[in-house]
Amino acid sequence: MEKNTIISIIRGVNPDHIIEIMKGLLENGISWAEVSLSEEQKGLECIRRISKSFSNQVSLGVGTVINKRQVDAAIDAGAKYIITPGWDRNLVEYVISKDVEIFPGVFSPGEVMQAKALGIKTVKVFPVNSLPMDYVKNLKGPFPSINYMAVGGVTKNNIISLKKAGYSSFAIGSELVPRGATKENIERIIEDTREFKKLIDLE
Repeated sequence: MEKNTIISIIRGVNPDHIIEIMKGLLENGISWAEVSLSEEQKGLECIRRISKSFSNQVSLGVGTVINKRQVDAAIDAGAKYIITPGWDRNLVEYVISKDVEIFPGVFSPGEVMQAKALGIKTVKVFPVNSLPMDYVKNLKGPFPSINYMAVGGVTKNNIISLKKAGYSSFAIGSELVPRGATKENIERIIEDTREFKKLIDLE
């Protein structure tokens, strides 16, 4: 994952609308997508359709994964990486055994230390909107080799501050693709995509 990557979190979207939504993201500079399993069957079908239509264009992953069954189902559907909402060592080890990349959710130095011990390169810090802005800077003291993904409340108003604070990637949910978005939201999604990309590309 390159520095300053934006990941679009897709949640609760009807699969019949996902291709146009993904096309709008891709054409405006966002090629990373995390499809949430908060509504599992919708999410898995969205993954299947994105994988079929954009297999070589999208870095396609799955989020809100909380058990091994979901890991297997998401991989079968076409997901190339797994994101968990929190730390579960057994689940992380299971994903690693599948030779699939995982960005586990963490909230404490102890969880970062466990992730590092398992060879994890990037962790998801969640929820960032509940943490002091200098929290990741403090984590980078003992764990400078880890990359930190900001998740949970990333907005146009704080993404520059989060970038300056030391986060290297940013997963954005309803501020980019509204929960349950449809084709009618495409213009807004494109506008927000362009604004986020412009902000993150600023020095």
